Amino acid sequence: MQIRHISVLGDNSLVDSQGQTTYLFATIHRATDFDTMVLEDLTKVAIEAAREAGEITLRYFNSQTLTIETKSDESPVTIADRTAEEAIVRIVRSKFPDHAILGEEYGEMAGSGRYRWIIDPIDGTKSFIHGVPLYGVLIGVEDLSSNDIICGVVNFPALGEFYHATRGQGAFKNGKTCRVSRTDRLEDSILLTTDYRHVREHRNSAAFEAVHDRVKFVRTWGDCYGHMMVASGRAEVMMDPKMNLWDIAALKPIVEESGGRFFDWNGVTGLDLQDAVSTNDLLSEEIRTILQSP
Repeated sequence: MQIRHISVLGDNSLVDSQGQTTYLFATIHRATDFDTMVLEDLTKVAIEAAREAGEITLRYFNSQTLTIETKSDESPVTIADRTAEEAIVRIVRSKFPDHAILGEEYGEMAGSGRYRWIIDPIDGTKSFIHGVPLYGVLIGVEDLSSNDIICGVVNFPALGEFYHATRGQGAFKNGKTCRVSRTDRLEDSILLTTDYRHVREHRNSAAFEAVHDRVKFVRTWGDCYGHMMVASGRAEVMMDPKMNLWDIAALKPIVEESGGRFFDWNGVTGLDLQDAVSTNDLLSEEIRTILQSP
């Protein structure tokens, strides 16, 4: 499989060699502290890198000869993870050589600039190695001066779904605005999680069960895909019992720019989270109340 070439056009869009167009920005909805041109440049490069990394993963997807290694934390890793991260780093370094980079597979690379790129080349490696298409390429760009993520990109190459968001400028799925659902009752809601074993082991598993017992139904459409289901209005609550910074960085701005809320199982928002909840704005306070109940 050949990697598609990507062209950046003057109308804030990207077009690849198969004719797929991604529009970067709609009208700015609110004031921002960041220079618009800088945000555009960061977003264009993040989209380019996520698309190229996604094409690399497809070379190995459903492969019968893929070698699977086990890392020190017992999680799996493959050549697809490493090669995809290498491609992202190469693209970022070519455009922004002074930016810092944190990747799941290769760790921290120091920089002297204001920004740090946070990369998970394949979120959902267990799905990937079993031929399940619910894995994603995650890239977030952190503004180190504010300790917040200003750009997030999630590519699901095996599904043909691509999400991105930039602070103050909305969230997009395949170039079209995406929004959380307007469901305002837990009894009408869909709850998602990744691995129910991790939920059972979580110190606040009772909160999950409390939500579980009230919702319409529950599914394990997990990892990054669950959070994007919330961002695109196809589910109302995603409760993830185990998170790392490279998971959070891309997801948080997309959920929030789609009108949702992103916080941990204590109801606290930020980047230094060990677990995470994505939900729409109408249910967020009720979810927080459940999480914080004794």
